[in-house]
Amino acid sequence: MKHLSLCAASVLFSAWLNAQSSASVSSFPFSNGVHPTLSFQFEGTDVKYVESWWKDELKRVSREVSNKKEVIGAAALLPQITGDTVRVLVKAEQRKGAPFTVAHVAFLTKEGWLGPSSDARAFEGAKAYVQQQSIMLRRQLAQQELTIAEKGMARLNQELSNLQRDKERMESSIEKAKQRAAEAVQEQERLVREHEELARKVGVQRKENADEPDAEGEKALAALLKEQSKSQARHAKAIAEEADQKKKAEELAWEVKKNLEAQERKRGELAKQEQLVKAMREKLDSIR
Repeated sequence: MKHLSLCAASVLFSAWLNAQSSASVSSFPFSNGVHPTLSFQFEGTDVKYVESWWKDELKRVSREVSNKKEVIGAAALLPQITGDTVRVLVKAEQRKGAPFTVAHVAFLTKEGWLGPSSDARAFEGAKAYVQQQSIMLRRQLAQQELTIAEKGMARLNQELSNLQRDKERMESSIEKAKQRAAEAVQEQERLVREHEELARKVGVQRKENADEPDAEGEKALAALLKEQSKSQARHAKAIAEEADQKKKAEELAWEVKKNLEAQERKRGELAKQEQLVKAMREKLDSIR
């Protein structure tokens, strides 16, 4: 049970509301015949898990435990049932479409299989034992469900936190882009003035060269024209930089909008997950 979806949790919670709270008398066809049993229903688990759990529990009280066709605890010491050893058979089943897994537990004493017509003290002891063990298993399953729900809530909280940090980073980047666009505009204005000044100088130099042509004048004019060309290139670059930064700011603003929408959805998921955690805690607390 690695992940508990809200839909699955709803089904489990509904099953829990309808689950039995005490062991019931029944019978079950084991590999060596039909025997009277004490049964208990479990939600949110499967046959393999229930039988594995009972196998571990029987190891605590039995001389030997096997699980070929059913779980068998041989020579089990259960003083609440009898002073002699008993044989315990456990088989779980889950019928197709049923939300429950049912564990059937049979007890063989030296007087025979325990049932409602058996010695009252022994039968009530067996019933109390099955009840106690089943409650322990139900609490373990409920704790697992709660842990998964809490992990889901922590994950959603982290995802929301990540979205909030992403938004902050994008907003910071928008401010930087706007600042760079403004700086590019200032650079354009400076370069316009620079270009006008260079154009004036080029005009003066050309007039001087026309009046008194010489190599130094031509060299000076070439230098001014080169600087004028560089200024024009810087101006074009500043225009492109302004456009790029404005586009970047617009794209980031769109991302911020989508981020806010994602945050809203995540808060909705988180609210539902918080309700689930609350329900799982209530479920665990109610199992006594």
